[in-house]
Amino acid sequence: MGLFNRKPAPTVIATGAEIDAAAKALAKGDDSLANKLCDRAGDDSQRVAMAILARSVDYTPQG
Repeated sequence: MGLFNRKPAPTVIATGAEIDAAAKALAKGDDSLANKLCDRAGDDSQRVAMAILARSVDYTPQG
């Protein structure tokens, strides 16, 4: 319980809802939300981009 055992709260780069919305838009051909999230993510933009791409597979029409 020491004072020095405290860890800082993790920084939320993009919420699951934001990634989900960007993935849905990307599956429909609109990359503007994905680009905005990746730009905002800074150094973590590659991780955010991969999360969006992975999630977009669920919304891509199968034909």
